[in-house]
Amino acid sequence: MKGFHYYLCRRLGGRMEISMNPLKYLRKHGVKHAWDVFYRYKADLIIQKAMRPFLKNKSLQDMIILESHNDFDCNGGALYDYLITNGYNEKYKLVWLLKHPEEIKRELPHNVVWVAQYKPGFRKNYYKWVAKYLLADQDCEMKLRDEQISVYTTHGSVALKQCRGLMCLPSDINYCLTASDFYAPIDAYQLMWDYPNDKLVVLGFPAHDVFYSDITGDLAKITKQMYEKTILWMPTFRKARFNARNDSTKDQPFGIPLFYTESDLKEFNKFLKIRNILVIIKLHPKQDIRDIRIADYSNICVLTGDSVKKLDIDNYRLMKDVDALISDYSSAAYDFLQANKPLAYDLSDLNEYKLGLVVEDPHEMMAGHEVRSIKDLYQFIESVYSGQDVFHDERQELLKKIYKYHDGNSCKRLVEFLGL
Repeated sequence: MKGFHYYLCRRLGGRMEISMNPLKYLRKHGVKHAWDVFYRYKADLIIQKAMRPFLKNKSLQDMIILESHNDFDCNGGALYDYLITNGYNEKYKLVWLLKHPEEIKRELPHNVVWVAQYKPGFRKNYYKWVAKYLLADQDCEMKLRDEQISVYTTHGSVALKQCRGLMCLPSDINYCLTASDFYAPIDAYQLMWDYPNDKLVVLGFPAHDVFYSDITGDLAKITKQMYEKTILWMPTFRKARFNARNDSTKDQPFGIPLFYTESDLKEFNKFLKIRNILVIIKLHPKQDIRDIRIADYSNICVLTGDSVKKLDIDNYRLMKDVDALISDYSSAAYDFLQANKPLAYDLSDLNEYKLGLVVEDPHEMMAGHEVRSIKDLYQFIESVYSGQDVFHDERQELLKKIYKYHDGNSCKRLVEFLGL
């Protein structure tokens, strides 16, 4: 049951329910949810156990299993692109664990295959038994062999929000990427690991390489119209789509902070239209969008997890194209430091944000405008429109403090570290 408890913890988004007995679990979550968990996780454990006598002593193969936050994105997607570009798929079979296999549109290169991550299957579990490397952004797979190498590449490099107890990594994981010696103790605290330890490794984050490359950004996939400025707004995850988790007690009737009436949104759009500014609101892919009322306006574009998949948009390629970012407690603000552009932190629900922050004084890890009201939001956008960048020097200092590497060679370092 140890493996099932880990998967159950991962499914529910935290460690607090690992020891919940079956009857209590059924009463709390219902039969449908229990069946979903069984189908997605427990069935695979049964298959793995059945395959064990035949595969436990089979030689590991030159195979890399990849998983990412929303398929082919984040660090897993960036590393995959690097491996393909540099011909590593000639030696290694690359296996994608896909969350949305029904939406895959791309033709995969030689020696690249995919399996459905949440559908039980013998082929998928065969790969898990014989692969040398397991790399994941979101859902780390438990190793089936001691000699396998498992790496958590993360789907967000650094965050201001407190996530202790909500990040479920297998105890046998070999490595986890961290930003620097400065941030490693914070990562250890978040993961509930002892510090120092040899699991946290400073290599940079593959997804950040795009900021230092000639790769074309993704703005053109959203609009062909020319704007004076384009601003990306990425609210952090608050209310879950698949369980009862809600990280904020503040009511957000439109699904985003700051706006509480349709009149406010119309005025905001008018403000943007006069200045020919586009604001792209990219919702978190795990966010519950069933009660979200925010919609597209002439100068406001809303992206959901589904539309991002449909348009094949990557967060980092989109960050590369925009002129500024609005974020809050999430990793997006820290990823954007690598882009060296103005950013703002929405702190309008800080007092109601249940997770809290990872440091006592958030200003230790901030270098940008603080937004607590619509007025503050307007002021930030006005500064971007006029070309001001008053926090430029502070951002550079924070970048150097948080990240050891900002050079576009993170994929290369990770590949060399693994000895591929």
